[in-house]
Amino acid sequence: MRDPGPSNVSRTMIAVSITVFAITSLPVVAPAQQPKRPANKPVHHGTVITRKTSPAKHAASLIRQMELPDRRSVAWRGILSIGAPAAKPLALATKDPRPEVHMRAFMLLSMLRRDGEQALPILDEHIAGDDESLRYAAQWAKGHIEFRGKLLTDWSKHTVVHLNEDHVAVNTIKGLKGPWHAEPCGDGNTLVSEYGAGRVRVLDKEGKALWEFKDCKNPYHAQRLPTGNTLISDASNERVIEVDLKGKIVWEKKGLQRPVAAMRLPDGHTLIVENRLGVCELDASGEEILRHKVGGNPIRAQRLLNGNTLVTSHGDNKVYELDLDGKNAREPIAAPKAQVALRRRDGHTVISSTKAWFELDAKGHEIWRMPGSYATGVYW
Repeated sequence: MRDPGPSNVSRTMIAVSITVFAITSLPVVAPAQQPKRPANKPVHHGTVITRKTSPAKHAASLIRQMELPDRRSVAWRGILSIGAPAAKPLALATKDPRPEVHMRAFMLLSMLRRDGEQALPILDEHIAGDDESLRYAAQWAKGHIEFRGKLLTDWSKHTVVHLNEDHVAVNTIKGLKGPWHAEPCGDGNTLVSEYGAGRVRVLDKEGKALWEFKDCKNPYHAQRLPTGNTLISDASNERVIEVDLKGKIVWEKKGLQRPVAAMRLPDGHTLIVENRLGVCELDASGEEILRHKVGGNPIRAQRLLNGNTLVTSHGDNKVYELDLDGKNAREPIAAPKAQVALRRRDGHTVISSTKAWFELDAKGHEIWRMPGSYATGVYW
């Protein structure tokens, strides 16, 4: 008689046994070796953290992180790296009742430039409101957002010229005394530091003075803040000061070696260029936390969104990009008698180089040039 073979039940039991044996025979992978990442885990790209979420939600998260002192430096650069989607979350932050929160939001909106346009409706609400400090900050931020073109400062021609985006002059402020720097400060007005006159003024389009501070000597650079205060590089008095609208000094750093530029950052830090030493960074308490030695009489610096620092060296005839260790992050840009270099988020760099202003694209190709008599300043 032929053996009928295993029954259906026996076959099933054999199959189950084989499957269990195969599973239990697989190598065990420790939890730390599992390749799966929890949802929404931060992904690090250089010094800025990005998340798998919408840009606007990411911006809102970074705005909240700005409340943490040890996160502010990375967070503000992350917000600006997002660009236009960060405008609405920042606009909402301007409604926060805490001054330190809403003033940071106004500053960041101003740094977005045209990418901050989605915030304009809320800024207009502030401008129409009753709070004087919010009205001023909103008008100031709006001035930066709506500005188009470039401001060119010429020391020997005693002028500040506003070029539109087609590089056509649309306004010229004349009769200045050794102007070195100019920037918009809201409502169509311009902040100008006059090295030759030893003063910093706010001028309307016709050149009429609306505000003035004269207790300084050879001020190369000034920055108007959203509070209405002004940060001034008082070079020959070897100090950087912050003065309010009444001219009262509310912050001061003395004992510097010919400070020719100072920039307040959104995290409350201050980036200072000492013409005889290099670049230093002070935290919000005024303590030095970073120093780069730069030769050749450095004259301007800008903190980039990647954490590096763009430094203009007049004597070296170069523009350097320095990493956190003070080393060159890329090949320096040749710029004879360089005065100022500013880089946008798109990688373009505009430079004032004493006898000319010129613009380079992200690959370093020159795409615009304009001769100057003594080109000292540029803003865009």
